[in-house]
Amino acid sequence: MVCECDIMVKVTINKLKEVDLDKLAKFTYDVRQSSSFRSNERSIVAVENALKKKIAEDENQIVINASTGGEIVGTLGVFTGLPDIAFINSWHPIVKHIHKKIVIAQSLIQECKEYIEEAGLERLEVTLSPITEVLGETRDEYRSWYENSGFHQASKEAFMRVDLESFSGSSSTPSLPDGFKFEDIENVKNKELEGPFLKSFRQGKDRLFLDMTAPQQVTTFSYWLDRKKPFHRGSILVMKDGKVVGFSIVRPKPDGVEIGPVGVVPEYWEKGIMKAALHETINRLREDKVRFAYLEADVNNTPAMNLYKMYGFEQVHIQEYYAWSVK
Repeated sequence: MVCECDIMVKVTINKLKEVDLDKLAKFTYDVRQSSSFRSNERSIVAVENALKKKIAEDENQIVINASTGGEIVGTLGVFTGLPDIAFINSWHPIVKHIHKKIVIAQSLIQECKEYIEEAGLERLEVTLSPITEVLGETRDEYRSWYENSGFHQASKEAFMRVDLESFSGSSSTPSLPDGFKFEDIENVKNKELEGPFLKSFRQGKDRLFLDMTAPQQVTTFSYWLDRKKPFHRGSILVMKDGKVVGFSIVRPKPDGVEIGPVGVVPEYWEKGIMKAALHETINRLREDKVRFAYLEADVNNTPAMNLYKMYGFEQVHIQEYYAWSVK
């Protein structure tokens, strides 16, 4: 319960499947359509279907609602399905435009922090994406909510895309050095990939990954390399002497594929391995008539950004990650 002068707000926490989806969808739609997120393509039905999809994908979807007089004035969704990390839905909380908006927003964030701590989780993340010129002021508002609630900016990334139908290809055809070979990911188990993956990222420039504890990094590996989710055949590993030394992972998306994570173990940096692996991935995507490929890259990782641009990737928008850890 939150009381701020003339407003009394009741906060409830439930699994998403237990709430009134019609009511939540209408609230979400009305608030979004009266904000900088307004879209002519959005409908209440689409919002409700998106909520149903979240329920179908995982039962660990939690919703924290703030209400006054029985009416929702704010909502925050959070995913709690990993062992030690929880994820707030992008651009949450969603709060009605009333004069105590900031109080309600920060109350929802605080309730979320307390909930995940009681649940035994150790880290809470939220992504602000996409950050565009239109959403500039909105981004400043959300950033203040989270920073005032004890979050810090863990990373800033470029969301990039290449249209493989219009991209003519790289000016060169890189190849692996002698003694290295490509291997399909289906032929290698995660226990053989985990060590090289962690070694690559722990000495790399991905700030979001480096912001995590060692156990959280292992959880992230398991999440990114979940074998229950389909890989595209563009997913390849680079092998030397029977061991993984590089990787380029690809997952199918409704309108194309998503590339990542990608990496090379440090002792083989600057040998052209990542360039050869990405080239092989792109070739397989083009053979399969995939049009769009997407990926994310830390804006401070200049070598990676330059490599992706070489293969036609262009920045679509910026996104920021904020994180809070249980002390």
